[in-house]
Amino acid sequence: MEQEISQEDYDRLMKIKQDSDPNALYAENMREEKIANVISQLDPQNLLDDIEHRLRGEKFNKVEQQWVSIGDERISINEKLISRFMSYLGAVLNQNTTLSNYSLNEINNRMELVIEYIRDDLTDNDVEYNLEGKYTEMTRIGMIICETVSSVFRRALNGMESRRIFNALKVTESLTSTPQRQTMKEALQFWK
Repeated sequence: MEQEISQEDYDRLMKIKQDSDPNALYAENMREEKIANVISQLDPQNLLDDIEHRLRGEKFNKVEQQWVSIGDERISINEKLISRFMSYLGAVLNQNTTLSNYSLNEINNRMELVIEYIRDDLTDNDVEYNLEGKYTEMTRIGMIICETVSSVFRRALNGMESRRIFNALKVTESLTSTPQRQTMKEALQFWK
């Protein structure tokens, strides 16, 4: 004769079992950290902050945990240039872009638009930006932006990034969801 237990009692038993299993606690913690890490990688603000510092001619000093100027003198970059590029990049480098599903052709077309914007803005405003004749500096600015934007677009190639995230979430959900309700006798028959 099988004795059935209520869903509430079953959930309580499963919670006790999970809470008392150190491996389950560790695995759950690792899954949560993995998801938090993936989600933090999608935060476009980190990327935008990084680009702004690099445009200003700074690098991140890991020892001091702060951004420092490259060389003895800070590279003088026009604030209007910084503002315009950061505004433009804010529209391009966002979670919608990263989680999109672009074909290689779409990525190439978008990169052409980015390159055209950079080229046009730097050459049309070179006097205003105090970059007249400073082709190496214009190239440095263009490369910082193009390399970053290209990397974000490649993450969206064929929906690669969104599939990676949703698969991670799906695995976590399936590992943490409560199994189907069993009778007490079935739940205790682990020796089969």
